[in-house]
This record gives sequence, C-alpha cells and structure tokens, in this order.
Amino acid sequence: MSKIKAGDTVRCIRATGSHYRLSQNATYIVTSFDGRYVRLDGVAGAYLVTRFAPVEPAKTGKAKKTPFGQVKSVTVNTSDIHDVLTQYVRFGLGINATVEKIIDKFPEAVELVLKHEVTA
Repeated sequence: MSKIKAGDTVRCIRATGSHYRLSQNATYIVTSFDGRYVRLDGVAGAYLVTRFAPVEPAKTGKAKKTPFGQVKSVTVNTSDIHDVLTQYVRFGLGINATVEKIIDKFPEAVELVLKHEVTA
C-alpha cells in the first residue's frame, strides 16, 4: 500500500463493523493518518488503514473540482443512490450526516431524511 497522508482520497474496501459510518466503495478524504489509523472528513471516529485503498490521481493531471450546479446529468445505480446523496450532503452542502430515507415531495424535488453524525 502506498503512503497515505492527510488530503489523500481513499476508497472504503471493508465497511463491515463500522456501525454504518462507512459505506462500501465510497470515497473519503483523509484528515489525518498515524501509520495505523485514519480519520476521515465528515466521518466520526478513526479506522484501521486496512479498510481503505488509496485512490490514484488521474494521469492526465490534477482534476478540476466541478461545482454541483454545473453538472448536467449523471447516471447512478439505484443501489448506490443513498451513498451518492450522502456524499452530496456531506461535501456539497457541508452537513455531517448520512441519508437515511428519500421521500418524493414535489414534482421536481425530493426530501432527504438525514441522520446527523456525532463528531468524536
């Protein structure tokens, strides 16, 4: 495994036993790493590094972050929709919570029921 440091992006490869704080195959930003445990942006607690795999940066150079408002369309598997919306809530809206339920509310909108995370 390559050296992980604060600011790196990692993918969760083992979410079991995390009390639903981690999502399988979700990506996270590392806030600190002590050689054995990582802390993640927007996720309470510290986790063994063996739960994660580093995400390699694109070979074509540094990817430009696109604001959510500029995305025209995206296809998401139904099974991944909670994870995708949780990432939007955490990183797009800045709310430390996970999406627990999606409710059809208006013709052009949905209501997201959130479970707020407690910061350690």
